[in-house]
This record gives sequence, structure tokens and C-alpha cells, in this order.
Amino acid sequence: MGYRLWEGDPAPSTTVGRLTFVPFLPSGECAAILEPDRGLALPAGEVAEGEHWLIDACLRIPLATAGLRPQRVHSFAVDGDHRYVWIESERYSGDRRPCADVALVTGDPARIAARFETAGQPAEARAVRDAAQSMRGQSDEDYYADNLRLLEPAYLRGTTPQQGSGFGGDAARWRARRSMIVDGIDRDGSFLDVGCANGLLMESVREWAAERGYEIEPYGVDLAPGLVALARSRLPQWADRIEVGNAIDYRPANGQRFTFVHLLLDLVPVARRADLVRHALATLVAAGGRLLVSHYQQGTDRTAAEHLRALGFPVAGESHGAGPVRAATTAWLDA
Repeated sequence: MGYRLWEGDPAPSTTVGRLTFVPFLPSGECAAILEPDRGLALPAGEVAEGEHWLIDACLRIPLATAGLRPQRVHSFAVDGDHRYVWIESERYSGDRRPCADVALVTGDPARIAARFETAGQPAEARAVRDAAQSMRGQSDEDYYADNLRLLEPAYLRGTTPQQGSGFGGDAARWRARRSMIVDGIDRDGSFLDVGCANGLLMESVREWAAERGYEIEPYGVDLAPGLVALARSRLPQWADRIEVGNAIDYRPANGQRFTFVHLLLDLVPVARRADLVRHALATLVAAGGRLLVSHYQQGTDRTAAEHLRALGFPVAGESHGAGPVRAATTAWLDA
């Protein structure tokens, strides 16, 4: 059949046998592995028996071959059962997953493609160029579809409350990496979690705030209907407070506003982050309330506060979770 571009729905797991990745860093630079004997290479590997290619192999292979932790995944080309995927990723600095320690070459995609071409690797050069074009041309709708396609099934198959909220650690680690959100809560009030998944953060914030003497009434919204259903079943006392909606344009059915609103920057494409923040401030945060913005990237990426300042917003305060300073951060804006 041969190599061809692919921008449709990802193939079922049974039709993917091998994956090649074109990684992009938070800076927008492309990355390739520098192998001592072979020169440049793209992360690649076989889908193991029993793996879901999108949920399992797309996490394992970049970690095991390039030391990169994917945050977003998009399939852009296919050659039989060989799938080509670009990933938004960052150097993995955790200690819970097997991870390669390799040298990376980074740069503008055109430069990386040229290096592959010079080295007599036209297939890799083409993959880099096609990945860059696919990434640049991705629509907002495709962005949300990618997130839904990857995150909903991954979270739904979790066996712990933390996994059902997209977190790999246990309860103690969850608290260490998420309780910094409550540093921005300074009074009683309502709390809306935008991107609430299974609702664990809703109930955790209520508990952590109570330890500081504040009474919080939690609400939630998520893009994934399956996760909203799970949150409602886990938290029946708040089932009527949890809705399906997209962060970029969500408005509560009853027009309610909230004392505190929490959201993640990666709920929307990078180019829409300022729009997301403005929408939340204009339509979700009550007068005198506070918008809490978190960023869970790690490594060299900016903190939540640095991202907000770069977007032109006046940061009123910031905090970070236990562990590496840049691993989990929250910043807040006062309405």
C-alpha cells in the first residue's frame, strides 16, 4: 500500500503493529534521537501483544526510546499496519516509568528534516515535514477530538480514583501534586472544576479547603460524556452539579457563576489559551471571585504563572506541588 497521509479517525488497535513518532517540545521545536553509531533516529517500536496502540504503546515507546513523555498524540500517516504519529512531549523527569536516557537533537522541523535528508534518510525527513504540516494545520475540532479519543477510554479503564482522573500515583502522591490548587482559595464559596474527569479533584478541593477552615461547594464540567457519567455515579450527592461541556465556550445551564473556577491550560489549543482565560473570567467567575489556572507539564516548560504573564494577564499569586518545582503549578487571577 505504501506511505500515505492519514487524517481520519485512528485505526482500531488490531490494525496497528508498529509506530514511528515525530516529537515536538513545548517550545515548538522538533526532537530526534542522536544515536552514537547510526546518527539521527525517530522514536519507534512495535505494539506489544495486549497493548492498546493509542493508550499504551504511544506512552511506552517514546519513554523507552527517547525519554519523552507524550502529552498529546495525533496520527498523521500510515503504511500498512505502520502508523506515524506526532506527539507534543517533554523530557520525563519522574521515577515511576521505565525511561531511556538518550541524547536528543532539537530544532526547527525544517532543520531536523534537512539533517535526515543529508544523512540519506528520506523517509524520516518526509515524516518530519508531514508531521509539522499536520500539526500546524490541525483545527480546534480535531484538537478536542484527539483529547476525547485518548483521554476518555484511558481514564475510564482506571482502577483507582486517581487513575480515573488521569493521575498515575496513589492518594498521597495525588495530594502532594494537586493540593497546591487550594493555596489560591481564601474564603468560603463555590468551586467549578473545568475538566473535572471523574470528579476526584472536586471532592479533594472540598476536603483540603475544609482543613484550612473554608467551606467549598464543588461543581464540575467535562468534555467527555463517559467521564461525566462516571463522576455523577461516584458523587451522586452532586450529580446535578456536573455537566458535559467544552471549556472554550461552556456556560452553566442555569447561568450560575462561581467564587472559584479551576481550569488547565491544555484544555484548548495553545493559540486559544488567552481566549479560554478571558471566557472563564467573563462568564464563569463571579464578581470578586478568582480564576485558578493549573499546568501539569514538567521539565523545561513554563509554569502556569509564566504562561499567564506571557499571555498578558496580571497574576495575583502562584504555588507549586511537592516535588520538582515545574512539575505541577497553579496561578490565580482575581476577577
